[in-house]
Amino acid sequence: MAMPAEWWSFQSARRSRALFRHSARDAWLVAGTWAQAGVTLLAFTLARQSAAGSVLAAAVFGVGICWCSNAVSHNHLHNALFRSRTLNRAFDLWLTLLVGIPQSLWKARHLWHHAGEPAGARFAAQRREVLAVGALWAALVLAVPEVFLFAYAPGYLLGLALCRVQGDMEHARARSPEAGVSYYGRVYNFFWFNDGHHAEHHQFPSEHWTRLPARRPAIALAPSALPPQLRWLERVSPSELKGWFLCALERVALRSFWLQRFMVWTHARAMAPLIAALPERPVRVAIVGGGLFPRSLLVLAKLLPEARFEVVDRSVASVSRAVDFLKRHHFSRGRVRFRIESFDPSRHADHDLIVTPLGFVGREATLCEAALRARVLRHDWLWVRPRGASRVVSWLLLKRVTLVA
Repeated sequence: MAMPAEWWSFQSARRSRALFRHSARDAWLVAGTWAQAGVTLLAFTLARQSAAGSVLAAAVFGVGICWCSNAVSHNHLHNALFRSRTLNRAFDLWLTLLVGIPQSLWKARHLWHHAGEPAGARFAAQRREVLAVGALWAALVLAVPEVFLFAYAPGYLLGLALCRVQGDMEHARARSPEAGVSYYGRVYNFFWFNDGHHAEHHQFPSEHWTRLPARRPAIALAPSALPPQLRWLERVSPSELKGWFLCALERVALRSFWLQRFMVWTHARAMAPLIAALPERPVRVAIVGGGLFPRSLLVLAKLLPEARFEVVDRSVASVSRAVDFLKRHHFSRGRVRFRIESFDPSRHADHDLIVTPLGFVGREATLCEAALRARVLRHDWLWVRPRGASRVVSWLLLKRVTLVA
């Protein structure tokens, strides 16, 4: 007599409850480690075929170490997955081989972290796990030395670095080192088994990962808008990040004569009608951030042959490159003066025209204040609504210039 499907489902759930100590959902953690092992082995196979494969394998292994240590090992050390002590020890050994980190050492280090003890204390590692890691590394060196040197070792260091970043960022903005900062993104917490509920975890360290979301009302500290791997961006000003990115693109332009010509031509085409529409021709012009590739200076020097220029840039290196560039192009140094400092409207607004860059580093209010003191020719993204007469520089560059009203 065939048993109904409900009976088989009941028996499967019963066996899962008997196998796992806290929840049958812990099977997902175990399955995740096997999936990680398969992907890592495939990546190491590719590492034997090319240098690009080695880079890919190192990245896969490093990210895998970070994920497994924080999503699986972390939950296992707080709440052992299995009812059987033998299975828990076997799983410890499996995780040790998978990430190359003795789990007893990792557990001791992490529990000291929760206790608030100094991080430099010594921890005793079980001999079998240390020997297992040593045996694995020796086998890799003997069997596939190129994989160990160019994929495994770099990936291992990457994984440790990512774990360090995650560990630091999970406590950024916390009231004390013993507190955590949470992130409630659904996708992240699905794949990282609620690791984002880090403040809840620190307040209730013995709580199973499936029940951490229910502890959210007990947390007063505001959560982060970013997962821990990206939380360092909270310490970086958006304008500084934008400025760094655009400066990197400027360095690319400096390597190509044709790119330089294209950029000067497109900017001249956009600026010319705006300059011609001014009721008075500017005589004193300040260019903010005109280092590296001084295209605004080159364009305006031709459009305003009687004008004198002042370039305000806080980077000594950028100014040096701009000076060298102008020397090679026989630009009259008598028409321009460089000031190595940050732009301040109270000091630099005594000009007929101020030109501000797309990669301006600072507060938007600074540019608004400058517009109250002088005419401003502003570089903006193409999608920014213009506040005055505007011309598109290039659809390819996604830029426009606006003469601020």
